[in-house]
Amino acid sequence: MKYLLSLLLTCSLYSAGFWTLSGLDKANIYVQNKVAYIKAATLDTIKTKMKQTLEKKSIKVYVQDAPTLMVSLEEIEGDETHYIYLKLELGEEVKTFRKDSTETFAITFQVSDFIETDADELDVAILESVDYLLAKFVEQLQEDKE
Repeated sequence: MKYLLSLLLTCSLYSAGFWTLSGLDKANIYVQNKVAYIKAATLDTIKTKMKQTLEKKSIKVYVQDAPTLMVSLEEIEGDETHYIYLKLELGEEVKTFRKDSTETFAITFQVSDFIETDADELDVAILESVDYLLAKFVEQLQEDKE
């Protein structure tokens, strides 16, 4: 237990992250929606924000055999309040360092957010959360370039 605690403290002190985005030069975009009352325009805006974020960082978008940057939206049912779990993930084909060097699909970046909102603010709250997730993605990109 002491070893695990010291490892966690060391990682947080030295900003050593589990994820890596180094060398990312292309990506596809995908939005997985499991929120019933979100507007179609909001989903389009999410895709546009993702595309613009990638292009601002000189990452080509919609390239064959590219990693996939995905936003996932999932709702946990409440009475009149919407509880939304959002994830931004980068999934890609990787090769393991095992003896047989297996090729597999892996999540190489992930960040999440959980929001609570009423129906009137649902779309705005989701877009604000997506902005937060994309900011974390850009932060990791910058960190990996240093």
